[in-house]
Amino acid sequence: MPRVLARAYASCGVNRGSRVAAFANDAREDALEVVFCGADAAHRVDVRSMTTTTTTRSIDGGAARCVVALVDGGCAIGDAKGGVRVLARDGTELGFGAHARGPTRDAARADVGGRDAIASCADDGDVIVWVRDGNGGLCARGRVTLASVASPTCVAVARAPGAGDGNERHVLAVGCVDGRVRVYACDFTRIFEPDGVAAFEACGTLDGHADWVRGAEFAPTRSDDAVFLATASQDKTARVWRIQTVPVDADAEEAGKDAPAFMRLAAPPKPPSSLLVGRRVKTSLESLLVGHEDWVTSVAWHPDPSKMVLMTASMDRSLMLWSPTGAPSTSDEAGRELWMASSSLGEAAAVCLGYYGASFSPDGDVVLANSHGGALHLWRRAEDGSWCPMVGTSGHVMGVTCLRWDAAGRWFMSGGHDQTTRVHAPWSGEGPKGWRQIARPQVHGHDITCFATMHDGDAGTTTYVSGADEKVLRVFEAPGTFLGTLANSLGDTDPAGAAALAKARGLSMESLGAELPALGLSNKALRGGEQEDLPSDIAALRAQAQQQEGLIEEYNARGVEAITPQALATPPLEEVLAQATLWPEARKLYGHGNEIRAIAAHPGGDLIASASTALTSSSAAVWVWSRSQNWKPLGSLSGATLTITALEFSPAAAERDYLLAASRDRHVCVFAPQSNDAPRGTFGEDGWRLLTRFKAHDREIFAASWAPSGSSFATAGRDKKVKLWRVIEQTCELECELPKFPSAPTSLACSTDASAPCTLAIGFDDGSVETRAQSSADPSTWTHRASASTDDRHGAAVRAIAWRPNSSTFFATASDDHAVHCYSLA
Repeated sequence: MPRVLARAYASCGVNRGSRVAAFANDAREDALEVVFCGADAAHRVDVRSMTTTTTTRSIDGGAARCVVALVDGGCAIGDAKGGVRVLARDGTELGFGAHARGPTRDAARADVGGRDAIASCADDGDVIVWVRDGNGGLCARGRVTLASVASPTCVAVARAPGAGDGNERHVLAVGCVDGRVRVYACDFTRIFEPDGVAAFEACGTLDGHADWVRGAEFAPTRSDDAVFLATASQDKTARVWRIQTVPVDADAEEAGKDAPAFMRLAAPPKPPSSLLVGRRVKTSLESLLVGHEDWVTSVAWHPDPSKMVLMTASMDRSLMLWSPTGAPSTSDEAGRELWMASSSLGEAAAVCLGYYGASFSPDGDVVLANSHGGALHLWRRAEDGSWCPMVGTSGHVMGVTCLRWDAAGRWFMSGGHDQTTRVHAPWSGEGPKGWRQIARPQVHGHDITCFATMHDGDAGTTTYVSGADEKVLRVFEAPGTFLGTLANSLGDTDPAGAAALAKARGLSMESLGAELPALGLSNKALRGGEQEDLPSDIAALRAQAQQQEGLIEEYNARGVEAITPQALATPPLEEVLAQATLWPEARKLYGHGNEIRAIAAHPGGDLIASASTALTSSSAAVWVWSRSQNWKPLGSLSGATLTITALEFSPAAAERDYLLAASRDRHVCVFAPQSNDAPRGTFGEDGWRLLTRFKAHDREIFAASWAPSGSSFATAGRDKKVKLWRVIEQTCELECELPKFPSAPTSLACSTDASAPCTLAIGFDDGSVETRAQSSADPSTWTHRASASTDDRHGAAVRAIAWRPNSSTFFATASDDHAVHCYSLA
C-alpha cells in the first residue's frame, strides 16, 4: 500500500483581487490565521509562523476569486466559473452552489440568527443569497438581477437599522460598473426553512462615484437608526454613506427639502418600504475621502464597534486609515464630522505596483494587505500606536517552470512566468522558523523558462545561469549579503552556514548586491570599497542623503558588512525581498538564435549546456560553454531536430561524462567526450560527440533524468509512459517500462543518493505527484512507494521536480498552479 507523501513546505502567491485574502474567525486565543486564494486552491496560513496549515484542492472551477470568513472558522470561496463553496476550517467542503456565468466577483456574509447566509455576485448580473442545505449543497434563497450595463462588482450586507435582535431584516448594497451603489431592503426571516425564500425591495441608488465601484463594506458600528457604508472606486476616491430607516413623517419630509445639498447628494426620498414595516430608507453622503493617487480597490472597517476607523487600499502603493475628527465639517452641518487620514501604511518603492485588498484581524491589531506581486503584507499595531511591519508570505503569481537545488542542498531556487526567480531555504536563525523565501535574485522583463545552478566548492552554489523568452543566457553571482543572510538562516552551528559566512566575509567588499535600472533588464552590481572623487559640496549632500536613508556602511556582530542591501538576521520582509535581494548579473552569453528552453550544469562546476526553441536540426543544436575560459562557447552538439525539452549531465558518481538531451521529436540523444581519456568535467581538445540517438516515446518527451549511478536514466512523455534506459557502450537499451499512467507525466527526477536504491519522483499533468522505488534485488522492478494526498498535491501540471542533493527522501516540485512544494519520504 503506497504511503502518503508528507508536504514539508508550500509556497504560492496570492491571486490579484480585492477580496482574495481574509483573517479567519477562530475561537482559539492563540490562533491567528489567514485564508487566501491561490491559483485554484484556498490556502490557510498561520500568521505567527507564516506556514501553510491546510490547502483545499477542491476548487476545480479555475482561479479562486474571492474569500469571506465565516463565524465558525470556515470560509466561503468564489471561483472563476461562478461557483461558490463553503469550506470548513480543516478544508472539508460543506456546500457548493453556482451562478449561471462566472467569475464570482465578490461575496459577503450575513448573520441571520447566529447562522451564516452568503450573498454573492457574478458576471451573470445576479446577486444570490445562499444557505447550506445540510446535504453538501448550497440553496439559492433569493436573487436580484441587474442589467448588463450595471454588472455587479462587489456586495455588502448588514442588519437594517432599527431592526431588533429578533428581526431578520437586512440592507444589501451592490456596487456596479456604472459607478452606482444600489441599495435593497431584504427580509431573511424564512431563508433557513425548507421552502423559505428571501424577499428583496429596491430602496435607492447611491450616486457619486465616477468609475467602477471596487469595494463595499458596512461598518460594525450601528445605531438604532443608521448604518454606515464605505465604498471604494476606480475614480481614486472612497465614500462613506449614512443609511437610515426613518418613519414616514410629513413634517420631516418638508424639513428635508431645506437641508444642505451635501446631505441630499444621494438618492431622493423613497416611498415607505413594505419590508421595513412602513419605514423608508434614507441615504446621505457622510464623507468623501480624497487622498489616494490611483484606484481605490477596497475598504475595510475596524472590527471594534466603538472605533470608527476605515482602511482603504489603493494601487498607489499605500493603505490609509481614516477616522472622524469629532468636529463638524461646517457650521451648517451639525453632527457631520470631518474625516481625516490618521495613518498611512504601504511601500513607496515602485516594485510593489499597488495593493488590491486589505483587512483587519478580528482584534484589530494586525493589518493584512495583498499586493500585485502576490505577497501578503502584514503590520502589527505597537503599544505607542504605530504600525510595525511583520514577516509575511509570498510566492509566484503565475506558472512555475523551473526549479534547481543549491549544490550543497541548503536552498533551492524556482523561476516562472511571473518573470522572477526566488530562493527558498529553511530558516533556523532569529525570528519565525521553517521554510521561507530569503531572496529574489532576478526580476526580469521576460518569462523565466530555465536555469542551472553551478557547483562552487564548499560554498555550494554562488553562480547560476538563467534562460528566458529571449536569446541571451545571463550569468548571476551571489553577493556577499546573500551569503551572510544564508549563514544567519542556517544558524551558527551548521557547517554549511559556516562556509557561507566565510565566503560572505570574503565578498563583503566586492559585491553588496544589485539594483535594477528603471529602463533595463540587467541587474547592476553594487560594489563595496569603491570611492568616487566628487566635489566637496556634492559629497556632503550624498553623505547626508545616505545617512537619512540608513545606507551608512557598518559591520554587524558577525563581521558581515551590513548595508542596504545587507545581510539579514531575521526573515526578510516582502519589501526587502522585492528591493534588496537581487543578485548582480556578471555576464551575458550570446549565440542562440531563438528563445532559451533548457540549461544544464556539469557537477564539476565548469561546463554549461544550453538549448533553444527549434524547428530545424541546426537551431536544435546544444551549445556548450566553459566558465573557466571566460564563458567561451566551446562548440555545439547536433542530434535533435526539434526543441530540446530536457538537458542533464550525468552525475558525479558516473564512470564517465554523458550529456542527456530529450526532444519534442520523440528522440533521446546521448553525447559523450570524443576521447575516453579526457578529464571529467571538461570539453577536451577533441570535443564531444553524439554517442547514440534513438526514438524513446510515441509522442513528445517532457522530461528526462539520470539515475544517481549515472549508468541509466528515465524519460517521460505525452504518451503517458515512463521508461528506464541503460547506457551500454555505444547504445541504450530499454531496461523497464512502467505501466501506462492515467495522466501524462510532465516531469520526473531520480534521487541523488548514490548509496541507496534509486527512487523516482514523477509529476503529472493533473497535478498529482508520486514516487517509485527501484528494487535492490531486481533493478527492473519498480514499486509504488508514496503519493501526495488530494489537498497536498498540485492543482495543475507539475513542470519541474528536483531532489535535494545526496538525498532519496526529500524533493521539491513546481507547477502551473503557481505553487512550489517540498515533500518528504522520511
